[in-house]
Amino acid sequence: MRKLTVLLCFLASLAVQAMPLSVKECGAVGDGVTLDTKAIQIAIDSVAAQGGGVVEVPAGVYLTGSLWLRDNINLHLNPGAVIKGSPDLKDYCDENYCSQNEAEIKGGDYISGGHLIMGVGVRNVSITGQGRIDGNSDAFMLDENGKRWSKKSKIPGRPGQMIWFVDSQDIRIKDVEIADSPYWSLFILNCDRVWIDGCYVHTRRKDYHTFNGDGIDIDRCRYVTISNCRIDTSDDCITLRASAAHKLASPQDCEWVTVTNCNLSSSCNAIRLGVGEGNIHDAVFSNLTISDTKQAFNIVAAYVRGNRGTDIYGIRFNNIRVQAKEFVRIHHMHSPAAVFKDIVFDGISGTAPRVSRLWAKKAAPFTNIVFRNVDIEAEVECINAQIKIEGGMLTKRKLSSKDLKARIEGIESCKKLLH
Repeated sequence: MRKLTVLLCFLASLAVQAMPLSVKECGAVGDGVTLDTKAIQIAIDSVAAQGGGVVEVPAGVYLTGSLWLRDNINLHLNPGAVIKGSPDLKDYCDENYCSQNEAEIKGGDYISGGHLIMGVGVRNVSITGQGRIDGNSDAFMLDENGKRWSKKSKIPGRPGQMIWFVDSQDIRIKDVEIADSPYWSLFILNCDRVWIDGCYVHTRRKDYHTFNGDGIDIDRCRYVTISNCRIDTSDDCITLRASAAHKLASPQDCEWVTVTNCNLSSSCNAIRLGVGEGNIHDAVFSNLTISDTKQAFNIVAAYVRGNRGTDIYGIRFNNIRVQAKEFVRIHHMHSPAAVFKDIVFDGISGTAPRVSRLWAKKAAPFTNIVFRNVDIEAEVECINAQIKIEGGMLTKRKLSSKDLKARIEGIESCKKLLH
């Protein structure tokens, strides 16, 4: 029966050629109960075999495990279409599917190497339309009583990043809703030329917040544009990384990134830069609104002991409205000597009452950190940091000799860090 379905689907793809191929023509049901993984994958593979084209997902709820995108595919979700992650970990790809993939165990919390939608080494791939990609976080975040697990270590297991691209080029994600991932929502790793536009990404809910519910994580990518997005998350909204954890044949810098005209809100950081052992540079964040957020900007070299940390330079934050508890933290944390320089905040306004902190280790002081026309009435505390305040309401905090000594000891030992 499956061979007949594949044949009919292949013939349909030949007949329509440039026309979209509906996943329903390949046997997908879309009733929210039937597992539609095979039918959707058949549609993708059939269109790819003809050189590419549009795979159309009509209105309906399509329960599925892991889907592999191919070269020159546009997965298009019509209004009312929902691709929903299976509640069963067995329906997702194995962690050993490719060398770049991996599972993680964080404090007893098992995060599988499974992803809902992925592209490995693909070219010219799009996810478009006004439908929804739903990670089905309820199936993994809630216990048998319908309450969120009190600790991550109690979660029996959950999939990894919901949408995952690695070693790929010319990726376009436009207008879709990306919702309720049980882990990071969208992870782009070691890719070139990525456009994410007009998407609504959210993991923060009224009834519970997802552990590690990141929005968009850009790791070792080049020529990336994120624009016109609304992101509301329980963890970082947008992160730039230079990770050392993944087995990449040709790891590259994270560079030439533009984030513009977005609305961000987070229970953690709106924007976070850092983590890894590479370089992050030449990134511009402009025309943003940050609201209902714990921390607007967090720039950190290394969260894990033993890593050298990430060098970060040539970063610009322009014309941003902030409503957060804290404006900015820039810190080495566990890095012994990462280089932070040429970071400019220009035209930032709003409210962020907590003291901001720029804490560097003695071996690698921060240089040329500029706050220009920052109209936020707050203090900034500097240790081993060369800063310039040009106009605006931001002021430099004065420390007593006793407090200064305590801060330096804490920074060098990584014992008292920013919580």
